Amino acid sequence: MTEASKPSATDTDLAAADWVQRRNLWTWTEMDQAEFDAWLTEADANHIAYLRQTVVWNAAGRLNALRQQQPMRPETATPKLGRRALLRSVAAAAIVAAIGFASFVYFSRPLDATYVTPVGGHKIITLGDGTSIELNTNSALRIRSGAVRRVTLLRGEAYFDVHHDGADPFAVTANGYRITDLGTKFSVRASANAIRVSLLEGSAVVAPVTGQKAHRSALLMPGDVATANAKSLVIVKKPVSSLATALGWRRGVLIFKDTELADAAAEFNRYNARKIKLEDPAVAHLKINGTFQAENSELFASSIQELFGLRIIKNGNDTTLSR
Repeated sequence: MTEASKPSATDTDLAAADWVQRRNLWTWTEMDQAEFDAWLTEADANHIAYLRQTVVWNAAGRLNALRQQQPMRPETATPKLGRRALLRSVAAAAIVAAIGFASFVYFSRPLDATYVTPVGGHKIITLGDGTSIELNTNSALRIRSGAVRRVTLLRGEAYFDVHHDGADPFAVTANGYRITDLGTKFSVRASANAIRVSLLEGSAVVAPVTGQKAHRSALLMPGDVATANAKSLVIVKKPVSSLATALGWRRGVLIFKDTELADAAAEFNRYNARKIKLEDPAVAHLKINGTFQAENSELFASSIQELFGLRIIKNGNDTTLSR
């Protein structure tokens, strides 16, 4: 973009004010959301301007008040485009009047808030709207300033208890997918190239952020577990009780029911610096049941040793179980 073609600050503010009005006064569609996301990513100035306009709107409510005060006229008296131009002009005036306050609010806080848990860590985040987020071990979540209902799971696992707002759906982005709540309790686990979404209550839409969505989008209902990567989305149905069991980490435990020892060891390795290794395939396929403290891999290893008569070899941070 050349210097001559760059939008001026006023043009950017007008565009941002228009987006604020559309989000608050008009019916908001998926197409609107896509266009809005694209506009935000065009330039940092767009995001900054949008935050300024949002602060003005929330602080004074001037745009809505002025709109309501317009005299009732026949539809032909004031064309739609004319009203829109008028609102944009009013928005720009309100922005200029409140620019000092808005700039102070914006620049006095960081652009992003990133929450991180170490291996074995657990963190609860409560948002201003009442939504609760629980981060599991070795996880990271980013919340964009001024958009607390748009979060990104950078890695790991999180449980979401969402305060539903039909006018402003809560959305989680992870590994190229967006999960949008429709009044929901769900968990998201992001691995290197895929995500797994488990829905316990309500409903949610899972869809790729970009690209073809026809075969990689779905409406999830309670008990649905969706596994998605760059090429596919697969949904399996499970009892909601089993999904709740898998969330034992929220209270510091891991619960296994007819679980192969290899899978149980892999789970423990997510929560502990001391890793459990299984060199014998026959040992790896042994099945276990029980509830164990997530951060005590040594107690788990000794329990398995006693249960199956195995040997334990400790070497540095590794604990090997074998016949």
